[in-house]
Amino acid sequence: MSNIHKILFCCGSRPELIKLSPIYHQLKSALNISPFLCNTGQHKDLLNPHLAHFGIEPDFQLDVMRDGQSLDRLLAQLTHQLPVIYDHCRPHMVILQGDTASALAAAMVAHGKGLPIAHIEAGLRTYDRACPFPEEIYRQSISTLAKWHFCPTDTARQNLLREGIGEENIFVTGNTSVDMVQKIRIKSEKNGHNLLLERAKNKPYFLITLHRRESQGAPLARIVNCILAFAKSRPKFDFIIPLHPNPATSRMIREKMADQQNIYLVPPQPYPDFIHLMADAFAIITDSGGIQEEAPTLNTPVVVVRDKTERAEGVTNGCLRLAGTSEETILKELNLLIDDKTHYKRMQDAPNPFGDGFAAPRITAHLKNILESDPLFNVD
Repeated sequence: MSNIHKILFCCGSRPELIKLSPIYHQLKSALNISPFLCNTGQHKDLLNPHLAHFGIEPDFQLDVMRDGQSLDRLLAQLTHQLPVIYDHCRPHMVILQGDTASALAAAMVAHGKGLPIAHIEAGLRTYDRACPFPEEIYRQSISTLAKWHFCPTDTARQNLLREGIGEENIFVTGNTSVDMVQKIRIKSEKNGHNLLLERAKNKPYFLITLHRRESQGAPLARIVNCILAFAKSRPKFDFIIPLHPNPATSRMIREKMADQQNIYLVPPQPYPDFIHLMADAFAIITDSGGIQEEAPTLNTPVVVVRDKTERAEGVTNGCLRLAGTSEETILKELNLLIDDKTHYKRMQDAPNPFGDGFAAPRITAHLKNILESDPLFNVD
């Protein structure tokens, strides 16, 4: 009888779950592969409601979050609790995604135990450790620990090659976020829209998400003040802002924007509803990473309010505009979207460089081939 290969997925945030779930399900249906999922609980309030939606029941649940916890204490909790899970599961491979504290800790613990690591969404870079912080540090560190690297684009592949990663261990697959946008949108269209949000969408609207750590403080204040001034100057548009659970960002947004008539502050949305919000938006203003991949699939222009992006392919293709964090540059980009119809249409029609909706099958095929052919897994 063939060996059963045990694969441990580690995730702690909503983006990780979204991007890993199609791979998890495909491996779950494969012969001789037994996938397990560890939910670190890093973003417990955002992640847990989506587990049932994606049809996933975690095999292991950690409890790592503490009120007011710093990054170093979060990493300490993760590296303290994960070894117990690894020893209990005894996986043949660990799969992680992206650039979170959960991903870095999962990679560190796996490497310490001699377990091979597959990194999904590998090779994204700004080469500025302060932007984004701490994600740029985390993903560069994970690349030094992982054995197999699944890149969304050839640019990401080239980054890894320049860093000395062997070409035979790098695979360009596209990003599974594009797979999920296409799948969820089709499925959720059958189930209708969120009626609460429908009431807010009686005019063209901008969708806004702000949460990044490096945006907090003065940059976030500039961005919020700029958007507030823009909303006041454009009464024919609405502005919908799902509030992130992080009080460092949501508190400032509430204090400055709650009384503006055409701004709607709403709770974090279920993923299907958020896909609809992105699809129907006039444009998106964001400091998020994942939205930069997802929105172009929906032909929605994106203004990125960050100084640098690790998804520069979108800027090159024209579906993203990098506005920085100054009021002058942000207002210039936002006014251009409304006032220049040719520019707006060009952004809508720009091709998405981040995937075609088939990243998960490609990654799964590579993983199966690795498990079948790599000497690491020839264990009796």
